Amino acid sequence: MRALARCVLVMVAALGALSLTPNTSAGSGPRQESPAVWMVDAPVVESVYPDGLVFRLRAQSNAGEIERARLLWYRPVLRPGATRHVQVEEASVDPEAGELVAIWRPSGMMMLPPWAVISYHWELRDSAGNTYTTEPQTAEYADTTREWTHSESQDAIVFAQGLPGEIEALVLDAMAAQRDTYEAVWGAALPYKPRIVLFGDYDAWLEWRTADRNTSDTSIVVGQTFDAWGVIAQVMLGHPSEQAYRELAYSVVLHELEHLYQSEFLAGRRRMDVPGWFYEGDATFFELEQSYPYLGRVRAMAATGELPPLLVVNIADAPSVSGDDPRLGYDIGYSFFEWLRQSTGGLEAHAAIMALLADDVPFFEALEQALGRTTTEIEREWRLWLGASEAAPTLIPTWTPPPFLVPPTPMQFGK
Repeated sequence: MRALARCVLVMVAALGALSLTPNTSAGSGPRQESPAVWMVDAPVVESVYPDGLVFRLRAQSNAGEIERARLLWYRPVLRPGATRHVQVEEASVDPEAGELVAIWRPSGMMMLPPWAVISYHWELRDSAGNTYTTEPQTAEYADTTREWTHSESQDAIVFAQGLPGEIEALVLDAMAAQRDTYEAVWGAALPYKPRIVLFGDYDAWLEWRTADRNTSDTSIVVGQTFDAWGVIAQVMLGHPSEQAYRELAYSVVLHELEHLYQSEFLAGRRRMDVPGWFYEGDATFFELEQSYPYLGRVRAMAATGELPPLLVVNIADAPSVSGDDPRLGYDIGYSFFEWLRQSTGGLEAHAAIMALLADDVPFFEALEQALGRTTTEIEREWRLWLGASEAAPTLIPTWTPPPFLVPPTPMQFGK
């Protein structure tokens, strides 16, 4: 059952330098690693959205003044054994008052969307070398400067600003419709409820985007997925139609949700040998509605002899998901997963490939093990299924560029 309610002010949090730790217990309670007696009050967090967060703590040790204090924060829920990304902020110390203050301000290096939820704890050390770690607390980076609504289901929490209430129901309905497919491919649901943050006001969108201040008409980021925080943020530009709202729910959000699954289950695994068309084609496979026939476009290329090779050793020669026509790599990648489903009669092969990649099996080996065929045979069968010649065109060797970030999904609502 979905609960629709006004959002209210809650504790908030976020901060600076990045570190990585295994997902052991971040603290099931306060830890005192010394014989000193510590007097520690409950922590306080103040949101000054969109300008950051202020953390305060009053603490004293009977063995000496507090010489160092730092605040650590991270996503609250991870799968067992997963790597935790930890943000760290050094705090100022007032020895006489026993007050500790840590401040985070958004910057071009670190920004956080509203309504992200985090956990945090303090680590203290006194002049005698005694240490103390507070119990983790959960907080929410709340925007109380404008009116928001939110709806919740077993799949996600949707926050909306400046948009009609039915958009929340559309998003949750779309996620419920694909729930079984996600779990069939990955073997489990995400260990947390993703947060879908939807803006109906472009100025409100830009307000928190300190790392993206380009407001030109020709270069606009209309959405971004924050896998480190389990947040999908999207903005609806102009005057969206009902079809645009539906496209957002049944196409864009489902696509981005799959990127959260990829990050959760493949994080820290072998990635450099996996081409972009695979990740984007996999995410496109989960879209329930298409703004144009993806498969039809690829079949047309096959019919005219323009279908490029897919399984090439040099990733730079594979179908691209950037450049002048980034959707080309998405569509070709989608055709691979659709061929996989139709040729095998289900999602078992899809799931087997992901499981092998999660075990750090190299990309080509994962395909061959899951399908019981060589990459040459896989390429030939995929091409023939599309209506192309079984022999892929020969490519001129190209220089392999250094690693780069995967670009945002190139989608415009209603187009």
